[in-house]
Order: sequence, then C-alpha cells, then structure tokens
Amino acid sequence: MNNPWRHALALLTGLLLSFSTVAAEAPPAVRIAIVAFTQGGAPVFGGIPGRVIEEGWLAKQLAERGVKLEWVALPHAGAGPQINEGFSNNSLDFAVRGDLPTVIAGAGGVPGKLVVPGGSGNNIYLVVPTDSPVRSIQDLKGKRLALHRGRPWEFAFSNFLHSQGLSLADFKIANLNPQVGAAAVSAGKVDAAVLLNEAYALEDKGVARILWSTKQGANDWRLVSDLFGTDLFVEQHPDLTQLVATAWVKAAWWISQAENRDAYYKLSSRAGIAESVLRRDDQDDPVAWKDRWAPKTDAQLEAHYQALARYALENRLIRTPYDIRHDLATHFTRQALQDLQLTGYWPAVATQLSKQP
Repeated sequence: MNNPWRHALALLTGLLLSFSTVAAEAPPAVRIAIVAFTQGGAPVFGGIPGRVIEEGWLAKQLAERGVKLEWVALPHAGAGPQINEGFSNNSLDFAVRGDLPTVIAGAGGVPGKLVVPGGSGNNIYLVVPTDSPVRSIQDLKGKRLALHRGRPWEFAFSNFLHSQGLSLADFKIANLNPQVGAAAVSAGKVDAAVLLNEAYALEDKGVARILWSTKQGANDWRLVSDLFGTDLFVEQHPDLTQLVATAWVKAAWWISQAENRDAYYKLSSRAGIAESVLRRDDQDDPVAWKDRWAPKTDAQLEAHYQALARYALENRLIRTPYDIRHDLATHFTRQALQDLQLTGYWPAVATQLSKQP
C-alpha cells in the first residue's frame, strides 16, 4: 500500500530537485543597463560603470563561470520607461535608476531590489540667460521655467523652492528634458531651466549663468541614483549578484581615492562631458571627495525615499504609497565591503547597512 506513495514522493522530490537545479543554473549573460553617450556609433560609459569596464574584474569573474557581461546603453531621454519594461519582462538584470523614477516604478508594481546604494549624489543647477535681470529665485516667480517632471532633479529643486517659501505652482513649468531645456534657456524661450552639469557648458558658451545649485543646499537634496537588480535575478542568482555588487563597491572605492581623481575625470570625460565641466561640477562641493562615493546607509536610504514617496504622492506622481524597505537588498553591499576588507574605509557605512538577506 505504501509503494505508490513512496513512488509519488520520489517523483515529487525529483521534480523539486530538477526545478532547483534549473533555478540555480547560471544564465548565459548578466545584462546591466546604463545611460550612456554614443561616440562613433558605440556607447561610452563613465563613472562607476566606466571603471568596472576599464578594470575588467567583473567580466573576468563572470567568464570563469561561463557567463558573459553585457552592457545595455540607454539614451538620456526615455531611459526610465525602458528600465521599467526590462525589469518587468526580465530582459534586463541590473540598472542604475534615479530615486524619483524608482518611487514611481515601485508604486506602479515594477519589481526591483536595491543592491548597491549610490553615493552622496549629483548636483543640479538652476540657470538663467546671461543677460537676465533675475538675481534670486523670488525674481522668477510667475515666469517660465524648464523642468523635466518626474525625474530625480524635480525633488531636489522642489526642496529648494520649499525652503524659499515657494512651490512649483508659483512658476509656469515647461516640461522639458535637460538637453532641450538648455537649448530653450540659451535661445531665451524660457526664463530659467533646471539642469545637470551641462550648466557649466552653457556658461562656457556665454549664453547662461548659474543662479543656484545644490552645493548651496542640504546634502540630501542631490540627485541620487542606485544600482537595482530584478527580483528574479537577485533571488535565483545571489552568487552573481554578489559579484556585481562587489565590482560596483570596488569601483567606488578606487574612484574615491585622491590619487585616482585625475584618472577618473579622464575616464568619465570619454562619455561626452568635458573634463573641465566635470571638475567644476565637483569644485567647492561641501561633501568631501572620499565621502561622495560612500554607499548610503539603510537609515539614509529609508529617510530619503520616505520623504520622496510622500512628495510623489502629494503631487500625484503616484497613486499608491511606496516603501523602499521592502526592496532593500543592501546585504550584498555589506558583504562586498567585508570581502574587499573595506569595512573601516567609510566608517559610518558598514554597521548601518542591512544585514537581512
């Protein structure tokens, strides 16, 4: 009587083992999506991805396991929707996402786990035409302002406005991406524009001047980007996810060393931004160079994303609340710091990162 049950149990056990083997089987490639410039028909990567590529450690580690490393270049305009689609249908494995797009995606049900937190973030700039009589943000009230809505810099700029007793409703907003916004302010089509470091390129051309930047604001107002992995990949391939996380932390550590700063600028300038612009973007920054590359702690991430989610909900950018705590997988970063013997390099980081798998 027991033989049929034993036979069925044996078949079930075999099936479970088979599924487990399939789940653990290495994929043919690890696909990482990054916003990139194109030169000569080929994408060029700067920053941490550029260093990961230049060093070659990650590609070698994956190759030893029979896995290719594929970089998916995304255009600056429309990168968010492509990442969301790639994460939803698992045509991508990892991507660097900005904080506000992450909240919008997460509230919309797009899967993703935060594997490696970004550093202190990038600065944003408010520029006006060179000959503009505007001398303060108050002078711009009621005027035309170019701002790409729903992108990471919106939250930073809104924080600045709030500190000045203003809101986006006090301006005539033209929803333009930074490249189009830069052209619009140069041509006098708008009275001001919220831009990234291309603000310095406009200054070099003599067509615009910087009125304000996040260098004059709170450190948590900056544009923040983090490395995310798809739920499926992180769950099925924690070993490969760890390799990616370790490569990312290793690159951040290399860049953060003062002796590598010039090499970093040379590397990143290949991605379409003049080295002089990159240097001025960092000049007079209140955050020390080494600290700029320290991964954010869980406490910092939770505070930042909670404030961001409230903003998105209040401004109807999302319809349902979003809680980043459900998507934290920063134990990979903690393990990377341990494996690289860097737990004391950024003292405030290691003890605060999530210890939960």
